[in-house]
Amino acid sequence: MMLFKSVRYLATSALLAMSAVSNAQTYVWDMPNEYPAGSVQGEGDRHFAELLKTKSQGDIKIVHHFGASLGFRSKDQLDAVADGAVVIANTFVPPLGGINPIFVLSSLPFLVSDANEAFTLYEVARPYYDKELARYNQKLLYSSPWPASGLWGARAYDKHETVKGLKLRTYDPNGTLVFKAAGAAPVQLSWADIVPQLSTGGIEGVLTSIESGLSASFNDYTKFFTAINYTTPINMVTMNLDTWKKLPADKQQAVLDAAKETEQFLWAGLDGVIKRNYEVAAQRGVTIVKDINPDFYQYLQKQAEPVIAAWVERAGKDGQALMSEYRQRVNAASTSGTKGSAN
Repeated sequence: MMLFKSVRYLATSALLAMSAVSNAQTYVWDMPNEYPAGSVQGEGDRHFAELLKTKSQGDIKIVHHFGASLGFRSKDQLDAVADGAVVIANTFVPPLGGINPIFVLSSLPFLVSDANEAFTLYEVARPYYDKELARYNQKLLYSSPWPASGLWGARAYDKHETVKGLKLRTYDPNGTLVFKAAGAAPVQLSWADIVPQLSTGGIEGVLTSIESGLSASFNDYTKFFTAINYTTPINMVTMNLDTWKKLPADKQQAVLDAAKETEQFLWAGLDGVIKRNYEVAAQRGVTIVKDINPDFYQYLQKQAEPVIAAWVERAGKDGQALMSEYRQRVNAASTSGTKGSAN
């Protein structure tokens, strides 16, 4: 297990550990989240907390820390939960791809075409996530999806020439590779670093969802969102495995039940979130660009093919088995005229 790298990190761990358990029957858990309280991730955290409080008869309470207010970015939270600095966290997982390629899966470009396929991909991958997270002393409670990623910017990015030389924020190595191949000048940035760069001209565009951009008021700096349906990445809510094992059986069941209901709530509501976001964006003067030049879209898909192939090779036998099962399930649903359910 990785050791904390600074005195401040150790001090934060000690302070938070003091509030983890107030007595033998009542638990108070700090829950960091890099994203704002008003984001879909913040909404999910609060939904989970209310369910958990009810199902545990008030014995388990969540203290929210949005906007990286504890000093933890998503890339820090894997170790923070593993080492017990916090009991539970909502983590954007693609930046963890350097640890294991499984964490990059949900952000593979143009692999899924809608929320149902994105949920199918998560279902197929769940055992692999569980296995890797156990190595980091934590338990996966539930996934939390983002609306499909697109491009925020000062203009529509719907043609090949519009992304040439574009200083673009991406959120993982895959996005960097795809848009670099397309002629852009991408840079991978943590969420908390975007607005400072956007406001000073350090970047001109942002690869992210319509929802997350609105939650951070990107509309103050950009007036276009190009819906390229790049991918549907996920956050994961995990908890410290040692804490989990020490919970009484009834409290473990409360956590599992609250997690399952929250996951269903978030995936079932994803299309509604997108519709609501488009309405809010229009009210804020943002133009939603849905008509992408077909040649440009196919060009981007072509740039994504080697990225997906490289991921499968890097992930080895697990990656091959996972991708094969996912494609079989998607093809079966397409052939039968049905879609997998995200409910």
